[in-house]
Amino acid sequence: MIRQRASPGGGAPIVEADAEDIEAMRPMLLRHARAIGVASAHAPDIVQETIITTWESLAEGRVRGGERTPPEASLLGFMKQTAWYRAQNLSRRASTLYEAPASALRDVPILVTPDPTPGIEARDLLARAMASSPNVAHVVELAARGLIGADAARALGQPRATFHAQEKKLRATLRKLGAAPAPKQAPRPTWKTRKRQR
Repeated sequence: MIRQRASPGGGAPIVEADAEDIEAMRPMLLRHARAIGVASAHAPDIVQETIITTWESLAEGRVRGGERTPPEASLLGFMKQTAWYRAQNLSRRASTLYEAPASALRDVPILVTPDPTPGIEARDLLARAMASSPNVAHVVELAARGLIGADAARALGQPRATFHAQEKKLRATLRKLGAAPAPKQAPRPTWKTRKRQR
């Protein structure tokens, strides 16, 4: 039975499922793989890799739900997203000459630049960062919903200082994985500067 429980560290609830629940998703995943453009010859491999990744993520408590989202929907979304990542990895693999190119995959995410490579690399980097820690994953999920800083802390019901520490951990993880540092921002004006400008 697919269910969810409260996270010990706070934040989004953790989704739990049995092996039978995961296996029951196989036909849906096969249809999804074909729908996003994976060749029939590779679809079973994508599905198997997705099931393995989902099972490992469930065991580590990395599949998160929502207070108003049914756990079945959260698990389904996680598995579909994982299948998409697996399809992207397959499309970039150069082991054979007959694997589908990335352009053959449908429903490609909207990217800022014409070249999709930076966007794909950024998604992979964030995926690795999210896999490093549940707290880091939660910061990324909130940022994807447009909640950062004090707004994100309020949404979690945490003190701002606690959430700031989690944000610092995310930045440190990204640096460790090789992400380019964020551009330096101009210093905030002090009261003396503002007084001189009057």
